[in-house]
Amino acid sequence: MLDTLKLRWRGMFAAVGLALIGCGDHKHETHSAATNVSPSKADGKVVVAMLPKLINIDYFDACKRGATKAADEIGVNLIYDGPTEPSGSEQNKFFDTWIRQRVSAICIAPNQPKTIQRFVEKAKAEGIKVLTWDSDAPESGRDLFVNQVDEKTLGETLIDDLAKQMNEEGEWAIAIASLDAANLNTWRRFAEARAKEKYPKLKLVATEVTKEDENFARQKMETLLNAYPNLKGIVAFDSNSVPGAAEAIKRTGKVGKVALAGNSTPNKMRPYIKEGVLESFYLWDPRALGALTVRLAKLVVEGKPITDGMEIPGHGKISLSKQDPKTVIMAEPIRFTKENIDKHDFGI
Repeated sequence: MLDTLKLRWRGMFAAVGLALIGCGDHKHETHSAATNVSPSKADGKVVVAMLPKLINIDYFDACKRGATKAADEIGVNLIYDGPTEPSGSEQNKFFDTWIRQRVSAICIAPNQPKTIQRFVEKAKAEGIKVLTWDSDAPESGRDLFVNQVDEKTLGETLIDDLAKQMNEEGEWAIAIASLDAANLNTWRRFAEARAKEKYPKLKLVATEVTKEDENFARQKMETLLNAYPNLKGIVAFDSNSVPGAAEAIKRTGKVGKVALAGNSTPNKMRPYIKEGVLESFYLWDPRALGALTVRLAKLVVEGKPITDGMEIPGHGKISLSKQDPKTVIMAEPIRFTKENIDKHDFGI
């Protein structure tokens, strides 16, 4: 309730700011109500508004740091803000506000991809470019999707890793933040398809939704482990479900008996890796994702074509998806283990 009230007040302050500058007058500064102050286009700079799934979690905080650094380097005015819980309707309030403010580009990691199409259409009617990042809304009409990894590669990598630890047989389960998040569920579908095709002795027994909440994930996984005493493995598809599942395995005395694979952040998982609660987990550099999104947004605003293999200053070469030429693939997933976890510092 308090979070909802905060967002309502935030929206009111944004509206007051609009009233002061006037819809067509860009001689003053446009203020982001929570995390940034960003000048309007009066100074001639591109204004990029970035909308994560939610704010105040390690992963998206790291994305923000990368985005902010890149914006400073290339002369972009950045607004980075979003809801405090993974809500599509709350995201759309920010989206609508930024359309009225006539920013240059809006970059959204959609919680509910099917709900953003009308806002994408509204933005494009105002000449605003729209990019998705971290998670896609392919039917929305967005101009570009900045994807952290190839979805098929990640989904199959996760189940391959888990299957190896389970000796390719036994019961396994899924922990996932939401059944709406496009990226998580695409990875999930590839993992499930791989399991059916390559590992016939694996049996999927449950899929638990954890609501992007680490403590809730722990509770759900403890209940799962008690309900399925023969469970041998869990794949967790988001940064809160992995530590939640790891803590559940630890508390229920299942270390060494239940394998765990998934995507999470190094600092959060370091103690669990070093204690042997899990063998490995995967991630990419979220700072690089934030930075690349800002750099590409500026190029799209400037009307420059995004091509396979092109060199992005400050980032390096990018590749485009073979299935969708409007999808950029940032990198290969990194496998973190006890041997290499201290060699990577993403600040998270």
